Amino acid sequence: MNVVLLDTIWAQALAEMLDPRLSVTIADSKDVSRCGAALAEADVLVSARFNSDMGRAVKHLRLLVCPAAGTEYIDRDALPEGVVLVKGTGHEIAMAEYVIGSIVALRQRFSEADSGLRKGEWRYGFYGGDRMLEELHGSNIGFVGFGGIGQEAARRALAFGMRPAAVTLHPDKPRHEAMDLEFLGKLSEQSDVDQLTAWSDQLVLCCELSPLTKGMFDARRFALMKPSAVIVNVARGAVAVEKDLYDALAGKRIAGGALDVWYQYPSGPGQIRQPSDMPFNKLDNVFMSPHSSGWTQAAKQRRLEAMAQAINEFVRT
Repeated sequence: MNVVLLDTIWAQALAEMLDPRLSVTIADSKDVSRCGAALAEADVLVSARFNSDMGRAVKHLRLLVCPAAGTEYIDRDALPEGVVLVKGTGHEIAMAEYVIGSIVALRQRFSEADSGLRKGEWRYGFYGGDRMLEELHGSNIGFVGFGGIGQEAARRALAFGMRPAAVTLHPDKPRHEAMDLEFLGKLSEQSDVDQLTAWSDQLVLCCELSPLTKGMFDARRFALMKPSAVIVNVARGAVAVEKDLYDALAGKRIAGGALDVWYQYPSGPGQIRQPSDMPFNKLDNVFMSPHSSGWTQAAKQRRLEAMAQAINEFVRT
């Protein structure tokens, strides 16, 4: 059985974890001729992208493994009938830690306190007068999307004394029953999303990007948020309308944001590029990170193990 690995960042380590009886080909998707030849022989494909050209090229494909958590670059209509799609996992713990850590940083004003003290300014604490910080205990945290990331973050939020609630595509799944949620609504119901938005002190976007969620958070929804609320986006930039998000933060219509996903990206490692045409980097109530919330060594190892297990188990059945 032939396994083709197109995501070269994972390829060598993953190849070493696969059943030695498998035939493994590592191909760079930019090498069109080699990639095309490999696709024609692939029974299993590891790739974060799949389009109509690839759909025409494959002849025997049975399993597509997407290393990424999001599958917005997988054209499901291009997948041949019967192909099983497996999404990447293993990132959930790292991203949940980022969610809670970024909220702590926003509420405790870590960036402001640090930059001030470097200049000798004692902005908070006994010497800061009446400018007080905030606690998470007793506050509301809402999750837009409640898969692995949301559930891991909700468990940690409970440990901080926060009250979690969520909207999800599948609120009836049994896995949610054990979670101590204030309420669980439907991601597809506008009224449920509006209710969660208005209720939350911390609003976490951790859903997949899809036609349903693209632009879901626009000026109307930001106006529903409490002025004291903060937003954390670990989903995809396009879930929030770029200018509307900037305006809400710049105008202090919401208190702050932690943004790990963006609107434009470098074409490759080492390139210098601003993540948005809007000057988020000028805002003092925004914590910015370079799409790195799930980028830990432990998360990488878990992801590799999950992909290897999915492939090895599939080919043995």
